[in-house]
Amino acid sequence: MVQENGGKGTRDPKAATGFHARDRAYNLPDSEAHRKFYDEWSETYDREFAESVGYLYPRNIAKRFLELARAEDGPVADIGCGTGLVGLALSGSGTLVDGFDISEGMLREARSKGVYRDLRIADLTSPDDLPRQRYGGLISSGTFTLGHLGPDALANALLMAREGALCLIGINARHFTEAGFENLLDDRVSRGALTELRYEEAAIYRDADA
Repeated sequence: MVQENGGKGTRDPKAATGFHARDRAYNLPDSEAHRKFYDEWSETYDREFAESVGYLYPRNIAKRFLELARAEDGPVADIGCGTGLVGLALSGSGTLVDGFDISEGMLREARSKGVYRDLRIADLTSPDDLPRQRYGGLISSGTFTLGHLGPDALANALLMAREGALCLIGINARHFTEAGFENLLDDRVSRGALTELRYEEAAIYRDADA
């Protein structure tokens, strides 16, 4: 598990993202609102957000996954893959990656990058949307953040992992505390469903002092 650095050094990109500001994304009420918001933003997301604010988080999460991964930690499910920035960062490594996202628009942008084996619509609040025990690796960047998915959705996502899978899940530090992720993870550890749990911080943006 990797905790996103949500405190000092976190840049506020809302001036750069206009109508589709990060703060607006943090206040979406339900899955359908998320679907619509990201469908509308999909074509300009990489330019308006990722490039303009120096969004390093997907690359840093992917880099750490590759540092930890063994040969058996595949194929990999990219949870909330968005426009495919994690898949792009993993490309060239020989890793087979499938992407899951609630937004068809975002999946269309991810598909255009040509780095995923498969891409499919999935609502992480509905476990019936997800394959069970299929993946040797789970990775997620920017999905478990303020105004987005909480511990129940993470529990659903973990159902996709085979026994012994490597799971590297980025969680906004403030959201981690406020939403109660620690309770979920402690419960999984106590039951032996998770082992070798660790927390690390990862930089989100290029300019850490902005």
